[in-house]
Amino acid sequence: MPLIYIVSDSQNLKNSVSSAIAGPGNELVELSSGIELMELLKEENPDLVIVDLQVANMGATAITLDIRLGEKANRIKPTKVLVMLDRRADVFMTRRSGADGFIIKPLDSLKIKRAVNAILKSGSYEDQAFMPA
Repeated sequence: MPLIYIVSDSQNLKNSVSSAIAGPGNELVELSSGIELMELLKEENPDLVIVDLQVANMGATAITLDIRLGEKANRIKPTKVLVMLDRRADVFMTRRSGADGFIIKPLDSLKIKRAVNAILKSGSYEDQAFMPA
């Protein structure tokens, strides 16, 4: 049963993601800050962390970089990260941060499920919405 953390300071966004991937096979944990996430990662090893680009005290880029540094220092176990982006312009920094995947808002249930399943199975996912038309 995959353990998935959803990190956002928007309850509406957490609700949307949770309802899209909720099911008998997933254990979901909703978090509201990057600091809360980093503390929990010291104790548990989720299969996937889904992070909103804008989180009150620590954005997705900083969170992903902190996770990767923690992995290199053996403070936390390797963790897959999926970032929810606000716009296509954020793709470059998300890739540079070491995220395993990204999806671009607006989100729908199918897009969320597709991204989560891809990362859990193959380890990466890039939303094709960022490609020029």
